[in-house]
Amino acid sequence: MAIDYRKTAGELVKELGGNENITNVTHCATRLRFILKNESLVDKDKVAKIPGVITTVQASGQFQVVIGNHVKDAYGFVTELVTIDENADSKGGQKVSVFSRIVDVISAIFAPFLYTLAACGILQGILGVLVALNAIDTTGGTYQILNFISWTAFTFLPVLIAVTASKKFGMNTFIAVVIACALVSPDYIAMVNAGEAIHFLGLPVQLLSYTSSVIPIILAVWAASYVEKFFEKHLPLVVRNLFTPMFTIAIMVPLTLLAFGPIGNTIGGAIGGIYNTLYDLSPIVAGIVVGGFWEVLVIFGVHWGITPVTVGNYASLGYDTFTGLQAAAVFSQVGAALGVFLKTKDKEMKGVSASAALTGLFGITEPAIYGVNLRLKKPMICGCIAGAVGGAIGGAFHAVSWGYNMPGIATLPAYFKTGHTTQFIGLLVSILVAFVLGAVLTFIVGFKEEAPDSVTEDQQKKEKLIKDSMPAVQAEETVESVAFTAPVTGNVISVKNVKDEAFASEAMGKGVGIQPEDGKVYAPFDGIAEVVFPTGHAVGLNDGKGHEFLIHIGLDTVELNGKGFIVHIQQGASVKKGDLLVEFDKAEIERAGYDSTVIYILTNTKENIEIVEGRHKALSDTVMRMR
Repeated sequence: MAIDYRKTAGELVKELGGNENITNVTHCATRLRFILKNESLVDKDKVAKIPGVITTVQASGQFQVVIGNHVKDAYGFVTELVTIDENADSKGGQKVSVFSRIVDVISAIFAPFLYTLAACGILQGILGVLVALNAIDTTGGTYQILNFISWTAFTFLPVLIAVTASKKFGMNTFIAVVIACALVSPDYIAMVNAGEAIHFLGLPVQLLSYTSSVIPIILAVWAASYVEKFFEKHLPLVVRNLFTPMFTIAIMVPLTLLAFGPIGNTIGGAIGGIYNTLYDLSPIVAGIVVGGFWEVLVIFGVHWGITPVTVGNYASLGYDTFTGLQAAAVFSQVGAALGVFLKTKDKEMKGVSASAALTGLFGITEPAIYGVNLRLKKPMICGCIAGAVGGAIGGAFHAVSWGYNMPGIATLPAYFKTGHTTQFIGLLVSILVAFVLGAVLTFIVGFKEEAPDSVTEDQQKKEKLIKDSMPAVQAEETVESVAFTAPVTGNVISVKNVKDEAFASEAMGKGVGIQPEDGKVYAPFDGIAEVVFPTGHAVGLNDGKGHEFLIHIGLDTVELNGKGFIVHIQQGASVKKGDLLVEFDKAEIERAGYDSTVIYILTNTKENIEIVEGRHKALSDTVMRMR
């Protein structure tokens, strides 16, 4: 029976604490990656049992939900149910390590265009096969056009990175793209090729090539996001839209050429150099390590950390050895899943393992790992052993890939190049051995079949205890009457009467609309600024007593992209009653054709709200009560 991923998305959002607990969501090839305000609210076992969910992983400051091939479908339905600001801070309310932050940044930057990059790599491989078969004329226009197409994504890789990095770091995408384009512009490349000394304001410029580079543009966009925010905050409103981009570009392009570019190249070279040095010492040992432990990195969701190394290898070497060894790890786990299919007597597990093995052949191993091998434990170990053996064979043959790809049967052409047949044969032998050995070891060693009934019974008991405790908690919450004061002065009306269907329906929460007299929004109580939109049009506050509020300045004002707003607080900051949160230009908002009404709603309660309507409410006046 086909899975309804719209229903899957609805259950996911519910089990993850609803819209108010989800700070951000992105996806990669197989996973939904959620940033949650409070992960302790989530029952991992219940999430894992949602139809369409393979498993969950908590790593890198993210709550990762493994979906598999249909992750894009699930992502589309999830984004229909949650309100996400792409520019919002993606760290949520939890502290994460520096390494986790780096992995989070890398995954957010590379995931959106990874398949496009791989497609170009496969096209390069197919052209190589056609050349070897004398099926295409390398001097003809057909080959030349397809060849430059296959290299385009790598040549302009800094531009692709600039697009996704700008969203990750919260800056104007077009400014970031112009900075990246400057690094790969024909004029700059001509300077590099000429090799003549260049100075900027008397400082020597290192003429480095940034085509196919990774870390320099990431550093440049990260720094540019702060430069842009500085000018957005300090320039007069009348010149801000013109001069902020001008100053940001004029400062960051030379600064990248002088500092961030050379630093980034050095970092990238050092990271790639460490792995390549180990590989040069012993390709066989490197194959054992990569083949045996690659899928372990996948389990913890930190495998993105290797992406800059592999991409850097293609740029500097023209090939990548890591992917040549990684292929054995992929096929070994697929083989282990096939071994489960051949061994198990459970009909459900037969279906799951067969599907997982088929999917894994095309490079998507999460269903095999989480749905089968790791779930049964011993097949995972057998797969790692088989991967290590296959990786050693790949290392012995110096197997490499000539174009970026994700290992699978469809991407095999990316491992072939005329004049390097031995390496390609070695690659084929390594994945065949890993696949067969994974299946044979799993079949011989066996595994313990699951007994799902006892798990279901325990879960039912747990759910009953939670359900039984709910009425008493709710009864305590409804006894108290709480008053809330205004965040802005003006005429107070019920939110039911505002000119916006979403707010007026009270679907987002109950509260008031305030037609403001001035352009200053203050904290109505002591609490935490849980959400602060970079555009300044909305702030989410928590009073520390379980009440969560949204203060939304104007209707549809997100479309102003920050024009007319000045933010005075940072997300996660503590606020005191009376602290200035945001300044806004009421006249500017209305000139642009938007309603300036300030929405002030309580988003996380179904209790009765008493509205105190009236004109000219002072900041100390009560505007609503919860009973």
